[in-house]
Parts: sequence; structure tokens; C-alpha cells
Amino acid sequence: MILGQGTHFRRTTVWQMSGALFSLSWNGTEPAWLKRWRIQSGASGFRKSQPGRSGQEARGWGALIPPPLFPPEDPQADSSISPLPHLESKIQQTHSLARLLTKYAEQLLQEYVQHQGDPFGLPGFSPPRLPVADLSAPAPGHAGLPVPERLRLDEAALAALPPLLDVVRRRQAELNPRALRLLRRLEDAARQARALGAAVEAVLAALGAETRGPRPEPAAAAIAAATVTAGVFPAKVLGLRVCGLYREWVSRTEADLGQLAPGGPA
Repeated sequence: MILGQGTHFRRTTVWQMSGALFSLSWNGTEPAWLKRWRIQSGASGFRKSQPGRSGQEARGWGALIPPPLFPPEDPQADSSISPLPHLESKIQQTHSLARLLTKYAEQLLQEYVQHQGDPFGLPGFSPPRLPVADLSAPAPGHAGLPVPERLRLDEAALAALPPLLDVVRRRQAELNPRALRLLRRLEDAARQARALGAAVEAVLAALGAETRGPRPEPAAAAIAAATVTAGVFPAKVLGLRVCGLYREWVSRTEADLGQLAPGGPA
């Protein structure tokens, strides 16, 4: 505060209001503008700071904070507030997550192939599409199903993927213990599949779709035992298959959520 030349004040009192410090110099008489504001707002006035006292107790500024102009928004308190913006936001966030994980899934597949040696990655190499317990590729008619039904299938596949990716990671830790980035990508993929599956399930609940029933226990233990006894090459092929299915289902989930996302096809 800039004081005019020759101005003298007997006393300076400091208050804190709304988290900011400001000083008001006065000569013991309450300024008119302060009195008017106090009367209009119903505040009880200031307390002077006293030596040896600090904090809100000494400053007494709490009574000066006017009540909020509007009460906090509570969508449940007003039935006229539409939940549609919340649903659109949830769909858009889940769609963005699926789009990001689609890129990660492609990187995982490339990283996996890179560490398997020949003939993986060679031009013209076409590994057998081994069946995987609890999981298959999206059916040819998947895109023709209603969107809620597609999302149920997406969520079920995403729930089946984490234990399979864990099996692949453990086998790769034995075959390629120095491939730390691959092992980290496999671990991240399992965690990301769980997160995306939970987000899709939340979207289904927001849409009012029926919740899924109890799901049978995954056959990951049986798959792990099979990869150990089957030999190195079949284990590598199975891992390639699981990584490929992860990419397919994450990409399929992205496309299905795109049907619901704002700006998506009708």
C-alpha cells in the first residue's frame, strides 16, 4: 500500500483473508467503506493481531468470508440434471484409453517377435494359430452385434487376458531373461488389460446393461503347465498367439467404444 507524503497512522493491523495477506492502516476509527461492507455481509468485524498470538484465532478472519453465492452442485439432489454429460465423459475417457493401449499392444507384439529368433519375424513365416483356453479371436460377426453386446464380449476377453499374459511373461523370463523391456511390457499389458476391462464394465453399468454373471476360473495354470511340457518352440508360438489376441481385442474394444464416443458413427 502506497502512503501519501506526510500521512501518519498510529497503528497497522494485519489480517489474512481467503489465503492472502493484506495490511490495513488505520487511526483507530473503522473506515466507512469497511463498516458498510460489514453491515451488508453480516460479518462481525476484525480482530486486531496481538503479540504472542498467531493463526486464525488471532486474526479472526473466518467470519469475514462471505457465504458462497451458489450451493455446491449435487446432481443427485436435482433430478432435472441429466447424467448424459457424465456418461459421454466416461465413454470418451475409456475410448481414449483403448486407443492408447492399441498402440502399446502393437509395440508389445513387435518386441515379442524381435526376441524369439528365427523363424519368427522372417518374411513369409506364418505360425500356426494355436487355440488358447478361455479366449479366441473376435468372431467375424462381432461388428454386427448391438454395441452393448459387443462391449460385453470385449470385457470378457479383457478379463481373460491378464493371466495368459502372466504365463507368457514367466515363460519368457526363462527363455529370454535379459529381455527386460519385453518382460516389462508383458507385465504392463496384463495390468492395462485389467484397467481397460474395468473401465468397459463401468461404461456398461452406466448404459444400464445387465451385469455379467460369475465367470469360470481361468485355465492359466493348465496353460502354464502345457507350455513347460510342450517345448520351446510351441511355447514361443503360444506367446505370440496371446500377444496377437491382446492386440486384436484391445483394437476391437477401441472400435466398439468409437461407436458410442461423441462424433463417432451413428
